[in-house]
Amino acid sequence: MKYDVVIIGAGPAGSIAAEKLSASGYKTLIIDPCNKKKICAGVLTAQYARKYEVNENYVERKIKGVRLSFKGIKGEISYRNTVEYSINRDSFDAFNLARAVNNGSELKKNLVLSINEKDSCVMIQTEKDIVLADYAIIAAGVSELSQLYGGTKQYAYCTQQVKYREPGDFFEMDLFPGGYSWIVPKKDNVVSGTSSDKGYPDIPGERGLIPINGPVKRTFSNRTLLAGDAAGFVSPFDGEGIYYARRSGEIAAQTLSRAISGNNPLSEYENIWKSEFDFLSMAKISRLLSNNTILEAFVREIKDNERFNKVVEDILTKEIDKNKTGYIFSLIRKLI
Repeated sequence: MKYDVVIIGAGPAGSIAAEKLSASGYKTLIIDPCNKKKICAGVLTAQYARKYEVNENYVERKIKGVRLSFKGIKGEISYRNTVEYSINRDSFDAFNLARAVNNGSELKKNLVLSINEKDSCVMIQTEKDIVLADYAIIAAGVSELSQLYGGTKQYAYCTQQVKYREPGDFFEMDLFPGGYSWIVPKKDNVVSGTSSDKGYPDIPGERGLIPINGPVKRTFSNRTLLAGDAAGFVSPFDGEGIYYARRSGEIAAQTLSRAISGNNPLSEYENIWKSEFDFLSMAKISRLLSNNTILEAFVREIKDNERFNKVVEDILTKEIDKNKTGYIFSLIRKLI
């Protein structure tokens, strides 16, 4: 059997792409071993909540704001007109995958070993068989497979664990050069994690990788697209990736739907996400916050400067424009 599209990876990017394609009548296959837990703080941002319906089946708690700290200095940002959600990531992924299957996508619980792009098709070798498709989406996160086919090779190391203590209503981040620690409130506990660009933190917990430094240089070929974490679609500023995973899955499905109909090349995918995803501004802010002096000044301003506090809120909730990001850049540069 030859499929219209094979999607490698059943996370948000892969499942959403599969749901859209199969609902449009395309023969779609998802391949994922479905045997690994995703290491993720599990937050649906304000940007996500504004654009998409949030289902109570995977929501654990509403988040009212962010608390940032650096060397004991603490700043709090209380959201004015928005809300974010702490979710159970396993339940979220299962929910999205079920929607894809219910819309007609086929699921094979298998491991992909290689992808070979031919003139007329894509040949995908799994542990059990060979699968043929007209097109493929690689949404396998930070993995050896993704890296072999153009996926991100720049990532931070994360360690995360559940702590059974009374949860609050704020997402907490302790900043340091080259990484940060976080505490995310859940229904009746918290998830605590730490990231570093120098190797896994020496603390107990489950381990995973998160892309850094933004998207890869090229996210398409003649018959293959990269989506989600595999493409490096994670904000360099705050490490958020679920929104970009879902949206890139939608854009990938839209692009392939038109390509199958003979209406456009796959390069349209890159044109669309570049017009929507503002990773450049986020990367600039991240680079400016790469030393102790600036980090300390940044948190102090959040604590003491109401205008600065509100602008950072707008950046975190993606209610931003060029004037607001420009204000951040100019203020931080004055502190250097």
